Amino acid sequence: MNEARRQRYARAKPIAFAAMELDASRRDAYVDAACGGDEVLRDEVLWMLEAADDTSEAPLLLPLLGDLHDASGSSVAGAGACQYRLVRQLGEGGMGVVYLAERVIDEGTPEEIRQRVALKFINSGSLLAPGVRRRFAEERRILGSLNHPGIAHLIDGGSTRDGRPFLALEFVEGERIDQWCERHQLSLRRRVVLFLKVCAAVRHAHERLVIHRDIKPANILVTADGEPKLLDFGIARLLDHMGGVASAQTMTMQRALTLAYASPEQVRGEPLGTRADVWSLGVVLYQLVCGERPFGNAESDSPLDISNAIVTGRMLPPSRRLRRESAVAITPGRAVPPDIDAIVMKALRRNPAERYATVGEMVADLESFLDLRPVRARRGHRWYRMGLYLRRHRVGLGVAAVMLAMLVGFAAERNTQLHRVELERDKTQAIADFMQELFENADPTHAGGSHVTVRQVLDRGAATLARRTDIAPAVRVRLLLSMARSYNQLSLGANAVALMKQAIELQRAYEPGPLERGQVYAALGRGYSTMLDELSAIPANARAIELLSSAPGNHADAILRVQINQLYNHLGVQDIALDDVRRQIEAIIARLERHSERHEPELHLQALAVLALTQGAQGQDAQAIAVAQRAVGEAGKLFVTDDTNQLYYRFVEALVSLRTQPQQALDGFRRALADYDALIGTPSPSLAALLSYFGGALAQMGRTSDAVQALERASRIAGDYAADTPDFYFSTLDALAGQYLEMQRYADAEAIVLPHLDAMRQRVASGSAWASTNLADALNLTGTVALQRGQAARALEQFRRARDLLGEREQKTSPESYATSLSGLGQASLALGNRRQGRVWLDALRGFNDSVGLALPSGSAIDAQLLAVRLDVVNGEFQQAASLAATTAAQSDTRWGICSRRSQALRQLESQARHGLGAATVGASCASDTRMAMH
Repeated sequence: MNEARRQRYARAKPIAFAAMELDASRRDAYVDAACGGDEVLRDEVLWMLEAADDTSEAPLLLPLLGDLHDASGSSVAGAGACQYRLVRQLGEGGMGVVYLAERVIDEGTPEEIRQRVALKFINSGSLLAPGVRRRFAEERRILGSLNHPGIAHLIDGGSTRDGRPFLALEFVEGERIDQWCERHQLSLRRRVVLFLKVCAAVRHAHERLVIHRDIKPANILVTADGEPKLLDFGIARLLDHMGGVASAQTMTMQRALTLAYASPEQVRGEPLGTRADVWSLGVVLYQLVCGERPFGNAESDSPLDISNAIVTGRMLPPSRRLRRESAVAITPGRAVPPDIDAIVMKALRRNPAERYATVGEMVADLESFLDLRPVRARRGHRWYRMGLYLRRHRVGLGVAAVMLAMLVGFAAERNTQLHRVELERDKTQAIADFMQELFENADPTHAGGSHVTVRQVLDRGAATLARRTDIAPAVRVRLLLSMARSYNQLSLGANAVALMKQAIELQRAYEPGPLERGQVYAALGRGYSTMLDELSAIPANARAIELLSSAPGNHADAILRVQINQLYNHLGVQDIALDDVRRQIEAIIARLERHSERHEPELHLQALAVLALTQGAQGQDAQAIAVAQRAVGEAGKLFVTDDTNQLYYRFVEALVSLRTQPQQALDGFRRALADYDALIGTPSPSLAALLSYFGGALAQMGRTSDAVQALERASRIAGDYAADTPDFYFSTLDALAGQYLEMQRYADAEAIVLPHLDAMRQRVASGSAWASTNLADALNLTGTVALQRGQAARALEQFRRARDLLGEREQKTSPESYATSLSGLGQASLALGNRRQGRVWLDALRGFNDSVGLALPSGSAIDAQLLAVRLDVVNGEFQQAASLAATTAAQSDTRWGICSRRSQALRQLESQARHGLGAATVGASCASDTRMAMH
């Protein structure tokens, strides 16, 4: 090529490339304008366009590519004087076939160089496809714009003598990244470090407005020296000025991409941006950390199955898919920590706008994980009480780094991470030394080769700290605070309270600032709350708020968090008016909404949950449900799809729906249980609480057998944690015994509660807020069993004791329990022949029901009607008794089912009344046919 032709070619090429991007109707005008009247240049451009677009002559220009399969020394002429000799076929992709080839530069001279390259041609199946040549040329242009050590670079390009276009690329001799990690049994940390190098290559491409669109392990090879190389930009595209690739172009390449790694927008053929590569990187990282892809693992999965799963299906976090044979899994103690789960799941959000905006943001989170700093993708996994407790995490050597971050302040309160607190060097070193020793003990080799739970690590740390006498008080308090927060995170409040009491004593030996003291009292208050000891939590939280408010600096979120939790405590014990609780929580919500940019978004959700529960306690069910649904919607935007935080807000929605929409509540609890099994799986107090509420919802709908199954499982799990949460355990036993009564399994019901009566009395003596209600429920139950056995005097005594336990506060918080004791006193009085006293208790029951709003068809209101019917029968008011019994039985059937104790007792009494049985007959049979109503 002479110099004039070379210059003309150089001028024509960019014009031709730009014209290729235009519709055919606009090309001629563009070429005319770009060539500026230079007809020779215009002809050159048109020739290039014709060569790129016109595939009708391809069979005449190109022999079959099968001719290239001969690796015995056949040559392909390059665009210049160099010759490439094909060695062997390396692979075949969506539109190209790649060979290993050699060329000799300056052959026969002292400067002779033998160079091995990857030589890429259009494959035979794509020769006739429209636009293939143009895309092949575009790949050359894209590769020419990239210059990064992590990207296989372009060496040469051109056409053979007979017109076949080719690309000569850097030949990368390596192994797929996933297989390389498995073969070398890389730790999780080393996998992340390796993956970051891949991200750097993709980031380089994005900075040059290139998206890869086919990132997968097969396109990432790791060389012998452990360096990854990103290959195959064959379906990559340059981003337009709006940052996206047109959907028509995307659809053209749909068949070339690898479906299992394609983003939802790729599958749907929508415009693409850099977030499509973020998705694919997320799939690769998912596979690297757990050994499985999120989609398309089964051999039976069809492309349609995979496409549907990507676009509409839910995926488990990688920690729940850890493949047993994966090197990550078989390395002792290894697991996928929550931070990695959060990063992967954020990259894999189906809505591109909710993913990382750039690869750089994903890199920042991964680097934070490696540096033991909080990651932005993770918003915390904290549930409040109301029976929901946090799961217990399994740990070993593989999650020691995550646990270290948690134990020094990351797990419980995200806004007080220890890395923000400037400790003196000696304190920092002392803490680091202690934590190193603590987590050396977490190594399975120090634990007989077994996995070690978080609680075991914490217990060992607390015991070690107690033995150490060389740690200064200020450092010891920091360590105690960190461990207490983690105990609270595991809902082990008793442990946290014990540590914080130590911390308060230690602080007397030096002068801590109000911030540190406030943090200690906040952890103490939360520990009490976790134990359901709201009466102790309230003063601790009040002290925390006072101290944090006086501390230098801005601690608004920390104060608001304690204030929200404080209102939750007040709501539980109802020591202040519900209207006051509502006004305060509404004021907090207004503040958070007015200055949303200044506060953690999760605080708004927590406040909405308290508002919904307050409205529910006030009987404003429609408003409560609406607020709870709002919280669920906001949680769906704030947290990743499979974040356990979403379980809590769905739980609140189900809870406030229970009274007026029992079927909706039942569905909500059922979904929460399914999500718990899918996301967490391990039995824990949180699962026991979910099962307990699920059983209560089933019981409310008259599905007694199903309720018993749920409550039996709940009581077994709760029993494992009885030492830490005894009140919750006893309440679960009471609920199960109540359902045994419904099934007329009286001996089983009594056998459950009798062994625990002394322990319940001890809890009452300790001042626990819920102990009196638990003991009263147990006494009501034993009174019912005694009445069934004809022991009316004993029954009367049990019901009287139950009533005396329930003071004004308990009558507000547990009205059904108090109503049951009044009903039982009336039933026992009638069984003893004392009609006058029976009437007194009936009037007391009706008056109480009216005062607290327990109207039909509530259990307490039906019990009042049942007692009235029995009194009418005893008094010979048969017609009135029969009418009231029939009406109330119909209401009971609707509320509890026709097989419920209440419905059966009412129908028996209706039958007796209609047969005109006398007062003596009814009085004699009173004990045998009574079926008491229990909460």
